Amino acid sequence: MKVLFIISMLFSTLFSDMIELSTDWYRNLSEAKAKAIELKKPILLFIHSRNCFYCPKMIEQVFPEPSLAEHLNRDFVLLSLDGSTDSDSIEDEVTDQAPQRFITSVTPAIFFMGPNEEKLTRSKKKHMVIYGFWGVEDMKEWADDALKRFKKTYGDKYAK
Repeated sequence: MKVLFIISMLFSTLFSDMIELSTDWYRNLSEAKAKAIELKKPILLFIHSRNCFYCPKMIEQVFPEPSLAEHLNRDFVLLSLDGSTDSDSIEDEVTDQAPQRFITSVTPAIFFMGPNEEKLTRSKKKHMVIYGFWGVEDMKEWADDALKRFKKTYGDKYAK
């Protein structure tokens, strides 16, 4: 019995860092924007849908990876919204429905934007959006690029 206790304590100690580094997602756009303004951080908006094959894979395999989770939690306010329409909704009651302006025909879709939905592209006419499944290292690169664009374009406005 003592051996089991010691083993369980060892595992909980070893994996406590991994548990703490899980990503914290907002499910409401207004709340995420308010937090992003308060923290002076850009928003990473993850659009998922019920019929999406890769959405659960991103949620279960990519975002929880410790080094990516740490990176995203440190540099972004994370927002996850349902891009499904009516009967395609992933939940029984859609409480996190994406506004129409973020509904896409391809999911997963990941939008990078400023705290007030500012666009991060050079022309400032479109949001920085990536579509489809991306692995951990690719997501880090996209996040680094978005953070660099955010700081270059809106650094003075949101200087800490």
